[in-house]
Amino acid sequence: MRLLSLTTAMMALSSAAVGASIPPPIAPAFDGQLQCYAPDVARKTCQSLAAYRQGRDGVIYNPATVLISQTPAIAMTTVTPVTIKGEQVCGYVRPEDIDAGQFTINGVAATPDQTKALRRTMTTAEMGLFGHEICTAYVAAGDGWTAKASIDGAAQAAMDQKVIWVSPSAGFEVKP
Repeated sequence: MRLLSLTTAMMALSSAAVGASIPPPIAPAFDGQLQCYAPDVARKTCQSLAAYRQGRDGVIYNPATVLISQTPAIAMTTVTPVTIKGEQVCGYVRPEDIDAGQFTINGVAATPDQTKALRRTMTTAEMGLFGHEICTAYVAAGDGWTAKASIDGAAQAAMDQKVIWVSPSAGFEVKP
């Protein structure tokens, strides 16, 4: 099983205080749209799908489903609090979010034993990112955006990805 980095999902993270302005690149989320990372429009697939929801506590939460393995197809869904800093979306990879994560294997919910093992694997894989701030700037690019990530302020060009906004009813799924 080849695991893809959870940092792909973390690129979608952001949080804001109640009443903070929402930067234009993520404003569609507050109209119900989803961010589709690395889209295949013809197949309606994404490497990850991310949303933003404001909680009763005023915090913005980022529910995200990320493809962490191609074969078998394993997806992890987490909900993470995030922040908006200027025109960037920022957040942290946190062990508690992985501990609460839900997994599917080839589209079927993982068993409790599989979930326990996958949580352990993801925690180990992402341990080096714990405590480091991951921010994403969204730069207009053709018919979508390029998500440009940084870790603790250092650009991570290898993590840049194409992102498009999709309606939940458009049928896009997280799949290889």
